[in-house]
Amino acid sequence: MSTNIKQFITNLDSKMATLDKIMKEKKKYNECNKTLPTNLPYITKEECQKAYSLLVKKFGRKQTRHSYKDEWVKRKMGVRKTRPFGSKTWNIYTRKCWVCLSGDASQLHNGWRRLIHDVSHMVHRWLRPTMPNHCFHQAELELAMIKYVQEKDWLNGVLKPKVVILSKDEKRLKKLEHYQKLIGKWQTKLKLANTFIRKYNKKVKYLNKN
Repeated sequence: MSTNIKQFITNLDSKMATLDKIMKEKKKYNECNKTLPTNLPYITKEECQKAYSLLVKKFGRKQTRHSYKDEWVKRKMGVRKTRPFGSKTWNIYTRKCWVCLSGDASQLHNGWRRLIHDVSHMVHRWLRPTMPNHCFHQAELELAMIKYVQEKDWLNGVLKPKVVILSKDEKRLKKLEHYQKLIGKWQTKLKLANTFIRKYNKKVKYLNKN
């Protein structure tokens, strides 16, 4: 067999392998698109925060070599938090495009589909920093997240904050309990203050004698 024919066969095998890889990736991404329902529900900011946090905690785990010990260690991906300008509290990271309260919630550019897609890319980059952003492994991870969201019934409002409607008597009792707790705290502070006052009075009395 001539060198040119061998080279041709080698190039053909390489192209076939690349084509097979592309087809597998495309098939997996098509499976992702088909697995989620056609009509998706709206999603609030609170649901976005919970979903993002839970997906990262579930799938953001890997084993890596210890920096100086000859052993493997488990690592967990951190959940990003942001603090709005002028605020003293930190909030779980969310993207504006994840929240969808009107319009078509089933497109890729917003809502549940966009959230799962984005988080799968974030986790994929953390798990496999040297691999391409779009590949079979990323598509496989995204599909796993989609199935997990469906399994946990998040699309049916499980992550929505529970709204508790209190009666007038329940509101009154809640306020009463709150004020009683405040009285207890201030009584504790008063006892502590009286203890220090007695202590310092003794020191002043002792110094005045001398």
